[in-house]
Amino acid sequence: MAWITWIEIEPDDTANEVVQRLYNRTRDPAAGRAPDTVRLTSLTPQVAGLLYELQRAIYHEAKGLTLREKEIAALLVSTYNGCVH
Repeated sequence: MAWITWIEIEPDDTANEVVQRLYNRTRDPAAGRAPDTVRLTSLTPQVAGLLYELQRAIYHEAKGLTLREKEIAALLVSTYNGCVH
């Protein structure tokens, strides 16, 4: 399925220096760009940076569960909270 953007985001080549620093800091080396979650919140770069750090802390640095178990837990909580996937 093709990605159809309907939420305004800052482009990768933005002139906004704050967003450019955010994109550079969060860039995924494998994908060559910032994660979609960062790009979707790029109009509020301070919030985007905080969300990114929270996600990293939960998914990559928290111990006790495998990444797969963390993903399942996140899906369950999101569904319980009424998020549509």
